[in-house]
Amino acid sequence: MKHRIRALLALAAMLTYSSCMHANVRGGDDPNIRCRLNTPLITTQGGTVTLHFTVTTPRDRDHQRRPMNLAVVIDRSGSMAEENKMEYAKSALAMLVRQLGPEDILSIVMYDDVVEVLRPAGRVRNREQVLALLEQIYPRGSTNLGAGMAEGFRQASRERRAGTVNRVVLISDGLANTGMTDPRALGRIARRHRGESISLTSMGVGLSYNENLMMNLAESGGGNYYFIEHPEQLASIFRSEFQMLSRLYAHNSVIELKLHPSARMRDIIGSSYENKGRTITIPLGDLYYGEDRELSLSVDVEGGSGSVMLASGALAIPAEGKRSSQSLSFTSSLSYTKDRQDVERSRDLEIQAKADILQSTKVVEEALQLFDAGDRQGAQQRLEEAKSALAASPAATQGSGAMKEAIDDQLGRLGSYENEVKDEKGDASRTKKAIQYDNYRAQRKK
Repeated sequence: MKHRIRALLALAAMLTYSSCMHANVRGGDDPNIRCRLNTPLITTQGGTVTLHFTVTTPRDRDHQRRPMNLAVVIDRSGSMAEENKMEYAKSALAMLVRQLGPEDILSIVMYDDVVEVLRPAGRVRNREQVLALLEQIYPRGSTNLGAGMAEGFRQASRERRAGTVNRVVLISDGLANTGMTDPRALGRIARRHRGESISLTSMGVGLSYNENLMMNLAESGGGNYYFIEHPEQLASIFRSEFQMLSRLYAHNSVIELKLHPSARMRDIIGSSYENKGRTITIPLGDLYYGEDRELSLSVDVEGGSGSVMLASGALAIPAEGKRSSQSLSFTSSLSYTKDRQDVERSRDLEIQAKADILQSTKVVEEALQLFDAGDRQGAQQRLEEAKSALAASPAATQGSGAMKEAIDDQLGRLGSYENEVKDEKGDASRTKKAIQYDNYRAQRKK
């Protein structure tokens, strides 16, 4: 009887607390934020729980794409002559120009050791005139990536306005080897402009560019990162980027979160964050119509009793064009129990699966740091540990259906990564870029 009563109490707690409650209950034509705990119960000794967020934007039923304000910043250093990279880049840019309309704004910036504005920001009234300008791009010199990026932001800033898609697209095939090269300083520039609703997409071409820098710039800038191993892929990547920008719902949305004094955030997967006192700000970058953006937070909770409001906060979407600003609030509660079995019985296996898959992507990042430092054996060991931890997840041992399939898919990826790291005959630069890009896409479901 005692066991039955305990099980009923655990079930009641799970029904009450398994999801974050949000005050703004909206339909399918409005944005929404949902957060769920991997377990609504924790032992009186405390422990770690996972708070999983899903931000859902409206479906893109009949929306008209916004006017675009694009600044394309193209590397024309000498290495762009290799493998016809420059010609492929010009062809991809020409395809983009043909898709732009008379209300769209385009600027083109070229950089090597100096920066030149081939086309100042202005409306695309005459496509043929713009296409003719592309013939003036040819490879030469070094790579002053920082100055080129900064000029791209300047051009986009000139025509920034509400209701417009503001994006800088940065293309490079080499290392930033002249001018401003400090990754932290470059990231600060991208973050500052993201706060002004101008986002940054970075495209790394070939195997010689700095993938850490290019990915971090996209993260700081709130846009997308692409690894383009073969230059002939540039056209399809430009097409994908244009289609995504055509579905833009909002710039510069954020989640603001406050944790209970007994709780401390350990880590977040799927975004960067800023921690000021008890307030955690999570920038989401650009949101697109029909998107489900997922984030996973690990939270350490001190021991206690009864119930606590673990977290409260809101998703803030700034006003743009005809759309007013929106704020969707939420809360999340957690209950203490003396029985560890109650915790296991109340576990949300779907959220546990998502959390454990995302956690494995974090371990992949750690393995790649070791691989980058030349420690293949250490990288292999971390990947093996990631596989073992994921295989031992309650969601893997007790789950079924789509949940089990998702875990099996990630286990397959981890095994593939491990084989690539072991292969000493393979190109180390390609291995690192390919695994990092695949892991980046897995984290963001792209």
